[in-house]
Amino acid sequence: MAAVTKPAVVHVRAAHPDEGRVIAALWRELWDAHEAWGGYAGTRDERVYDHLAHRLGEDARVRGGQPVLGRHVHLVASQDGSVIGQVEGWFERHGIDEATPHTCEVRSLIVSARARATGAGRALLDGLGKVALQMSRGAAVVMAAEVLEPNPAHAFYAKVGYRPVSWTARVATEGAEDLAARSEPFSARLATSQDALALALLDPALAQRRRLQGDMRFDRPRAVDATLVGALAAHLGRPSAYQDQCELVVLDRQGVVRASASLTVMSLDPPFLPARRGMLGRIAADPALDPRPLVTPLVRLARRLALVRGAATLELTDLDAPGGPLHAGALGAGARPWSRIVERWA
Repeated sequence: MAAVTKPAVVHVRAAHPDEGRVIAALWRELWDAHEAWGGYAGTRDERVYDHLAHRLGEDARVRGGQPVLGRHVHLVASQDGSVIGQVEGWFERHGIDEATPHTCEVRSLIVSARARATGAGRALLDGLGKVALQMSRGAAVVMAAEVLEPNPAHAFYAKVGYRPVSWTARVATEGAEDLAARSEPFSARLATSQDALALALLDPALAQRRRLQGDMRFDRPRAVDATLVGALAAHLGRPSAYQDQCELVVLDRQGVVRASASLTVMSLDPPFLPARRGMLGRIAADPALDPRPLVTPLVRLARRLALVRGAATLELTDLDAPGGPLHAGALGAGARPWSRIVERWA
């Protein structure tokens, strides 16, 4: 009878300084896969990956054998002494409510194609969860990962206990004029400090929608008070014409604010090719209205602003599930499904 060979154990640990090159190769494998699924393009310049390998080695040296540096976590999976996978985590708390759990954002999870059946992916996520609980000192932690719609990892995340709580659609920024207003009952503009109270009154509707979708990363609905309104007024009072983060509002024909959202445009870092990423999130709508007709003027304005700021596409984040009114409004404004956020408790 043939002897049964047990598979080698997978170890999850901090990276070593001499492992920068193999980790950079994993990143390249991940970026190539994302580009094949329609994601942002990665560079083919070997010098960029040489620099990345050096930076990863220096990062491991600074960490001194520990996975945590500030709020950033970096873990690798090794088998028989060879690195076969890696994951990053970003630890934070969204909001000011002490009852809001900490969030550990899962980033750059990759297991080499040659090691997909080893259990390394599950081990990396479990290891990241343990580190996050240590960082929170035992307080509740939500693990959250963004997964592109074409990514076959959806089944893997479901198998290890993650479930979708938020969806994203994406649209090209050019062609916003194709959505020209046709006697629409709503219009959009940049928010000003005079809109602070209106935005504060919309915030509980956003918080309630997130909770109903099962997204526990953010504060619960809270009462509107002078402190909140004052903080919003100060934020909105900044010059916004050329800023990469601004607030938008939707008004009805009487000039009443009926919806709001935040627009952010950011630069992608290597190994992505130089590009700008536009994101429209925190979409809050008057709960007394159907949000679908509010989305079109919001998206039209956001596309124009993102295009001026150099973004070729705009991601509409923090949407409800497919079939929901916000998601339907995004598709009606020309966007297409892009990704989803999946969560579980650590």
